[in-house]
Amino acid sequence: MDPNALAPWRDLSIVWFVLWTMLFVAIPGAVFFLMLKYLRRFNRWLKTPLLNAQVWALRIQYGTERVSHNIADAVIRVQAESTRVRTTTRGVINFLRGK
Repeated sequence: MDPNALAPWRDLSIVWFVLWTMLFVAIPGAVFFLMLKYLRRFNRWLKTPLLNAQVWALRIQYGTERVSHNIADAVIRVQAESTRVRTTTRGVINFLRGK
């Protein structure tokens, strides 16, 4: 059999397979393109609420830190003051006893 007799059918099948390949590549490519497009739009939309949530979380964190420092500072001041008074009293008593 002459190979040149089947050449047009070979060329037609190559074109047919190229068209099917383009179809199989184009559909997932279009889906991927649209998915990225809407994902970027969703990220832009989500950026503002997440930023607001971050701002509120930082406000709560700073407020909690301020209150905890104030509470700890009060306890530390009371303890330091009692130690100062105790030491001063002991020194005065030792002075009066003559030690």
